[in-house]
Amino acid sequence: MTLLLDTSVLIAIEKKEAHIKEKLNQIRKQHQTIPAISLITYTEMITGYKKREIKNQEKAIGFLNNFTFLPATKETATILANLKYTYDQKGNTPSLADLFIAAQAKEHHLTLITKDKDFERIDEIDKIILA
Repeated sequence: MTLLLDTSVLIAIEKKEAHIKEKLNQIRKQHQTIPAISLITYTEMITGYKKREIKNQEKAIGFLNNFTFLPATKETATILANLKYTYDQKGNTPSLADLFIAAQAKEHHLTLITKDKDFERIDEIDKIILA
């Protein structure tokens, strides 16, 4: 497992954004394992399904089950606390959700795939920001 997909990428896949799907397919050719999603991404996607009142919830959740789910651990919490402290000291703190995703990427040595440019400022992780 080497890739961690952010919520923004899953939404792009669901919206059938061809250029994102194409870029993701190119990246996945280099990483043959099943991509992972974080607890935050899973939560954000489920919340989105509920807000949009998706009729076929089982099918929507089935989409999420195509990915490896990363649960939170004490190590996640420790990394998250360190990241939050570091960015609080800089006066440039990303959202707690973004820091949580970054903590899981760091903990599991994953490359984050995202469309969210807010991750540009998180230097502690490997990332690919899709445009």
